[in-house]
Amino acid sequence: MLITGPDWGVALSVELQPHGTANLAYHAPLGSVEKRFHIRSLEAWDALLDDAVRRAQGLRVQHAHLLATSCTTGWLDWFHGELWLLPDSLVRIRGGFVHTVVNSISPGEREHNATTVIGYDPTTVLQAHHTNKVIPLDRIAHAGLHRGLTTSGLAVTMTDGTRHKLLWLSSEPARRVLTDRLLPVLGSRLTT
Repeated sequence: MLITGPDWGVALSVELQPHGTANLAYHAPLGSVEKRFHIRSLEAWDALLDDAVRRAQGLRVQHAHLLATSCTTGWLDWFHGELWLLPDSLVRIRGGFVHTVVNSISPGEREHNATTVIGYDPTTVLQAHHTNKVIPLDRIAHAGLHRGLTTSGLAVTMTDGTRHKLLWLSSEPARRVLTDRLLPVLGSRLTT
């Protein structure tokens, strides 16, 4: 089944398999993002369809670069998350306890591909947890990158005065990639 909406940036295809697996795919000119779910009841199927349609309305499929898997929002935030660089923003998505423990035992195991295609809905990201961040690049007033022996980070001041802090393990490529990508965008507003 293919579902589209008049203002959607994606088309949604949904397929329910006889053994209770549902395949969802969000299709855009740039590529597709696919997810698989196990459905245990008609109520779960109904809820999945409602959520998929709601998500499709705000979803953008775009290129993203995974910069770090150990990203936190400060020294009091002990849960690691992923830091992504999108064409127009930085996005930090909190991981859970297991994600943090795995990163602490074997940091940097996940491959940092040059770019990948992701499905991204800023509203959903921000609503998922209060430590998630969406930082639009065009609203950055000043950004400062720093490198430490074990931890590197980015301190950002937005044009409205809001401040954000992002920290990650220095062994991850985030600082190098951010320097290369943000310097042309921010110019003198970026200190390294």
